[in-house]
Amino acid sequence: MNDTEKKELNDLLRNLIQIESVNPPGNENQIAEFIVKFLLKNNIYAELVPLEEGRSSVIAKIEGEEERDITFCGHLDTVRVNEENWTKPVFEGLIENGKMYGIGASDMKGGVAAILYTAVLLKKRGSIPKKTVKFALTADEEWRYRGAKSLVDGGYFERTDFLIITEPSNLYVSTAEKGELWMRVKFFGKSAHGSTPEAGVNTIIPASKLIVNVTEKCGKIFETDSFWGKTSINIGKFQGGTQVNIVPNYSEVDFDFRVISEKDKEKAIELVRTLGEEIAKKHKVRFTEEIFNYHSPIFTSSDNPFVKKFLQAAGMKEVIVTKYCTDGATIIPEKKIPFIIFGPGDIAQAHQNDEYIELESLYRAVDTFLKFLT
Repeated sequence: MNDTEKKELNDLLRNLIQIESVNPPGNENQIAEFIVKFLLKNNIYAELVPLEEGRSSVIAKIEGEEERDITFCGHLDTVRVNEENWTKPVFEGLIENGKMYGIGASDMKGGVAAILYTAVLLKKRGSIPKKTVKFALTADEEWRYRGAKSLVDGGYFERTDFLIITEPSNLYVSTAEKGELWMRVKFFGKSAHGSTPEAGVNTIIPASKLIVNVTEKCGKIFETDSFWGKTSINIGKFQGGTQVNIVPNYSEVDFDFRVISEKDKEKAIELVRTLGEEIAKKHKVRFTEEIFNYHSPIFTSSDNPFVKKFLQAAGMKEVIVTKYCTDGATIIPEKKIPFIIFGPGDIAQAHQNDEYIELESLYRAVDTFLKFLT
């Protein structure tokens, strides 16, 4: 990319960051409409795909020699942000020392900007790709992946031969993604005055014991795989009680497992269920558990011809596993499409204060996409 193209790409990313698309509530229509106008201005077909009031995904494409397509996928929403905790402007797109700061810079408006500018350069250079190139930009990825699901249901991946998800990967090529298992447990006891705890049944104590026990045992029951690594656990949420002088009659814990196999999924469920029932019985409380989200692990062989060609374009030989969940977890199990995850930015910046992206990674991503497509 030359200096003029780099400036245009910087300006595009800055414009995306300046459009608020925090989820919830999302309000992706504003950024989606900006993208459609941007693409149409560059003679690229684009359309809105409504999800619900005020929220839409975008589908765009550049016709190739064949109707079958290669699809680039990214999401338009960002996580919520507390501006008071930032030292940099949240919605400005400030550039300092080769970095652009702002919510979504890495996760993943950087990846979206790379997708859009790849389309622009492909069109400007008059390159007619062998396969049609499609661009799927989704709403609601940060919450429930409903934008991706609506595109699957709408048949937008029916002709897709290869999916490139441009989530931040530090420009490493990932051919696998861990599964995502979220479990919620609830303990029900009995309220009482804080001065007479013996008259009540405290639920924070058994809930705390379950957290400690599950966390300790996870280190023993999950084995490490040479490729996938190891199933991990995070205690994402713990709440109980209403005020200090009341015995808490209700407590709730959310477990976030990133599993490497269906076998580990079942192990995690059994662990939480068994320990929860044992601890509840001991403390004379009622216990319930539920799975409120699950996406299975997904995988593409590095021997796939598209993967081989992309590795060549990226100048790499090895592939990695993505630990976080993407829209691919919604698309791949239904459509069985070979895929990779490859994008600018660092996932360590996701959901962080003063989020930024190294601009050089943005330029390299676009160069890699163009090299692969042409």
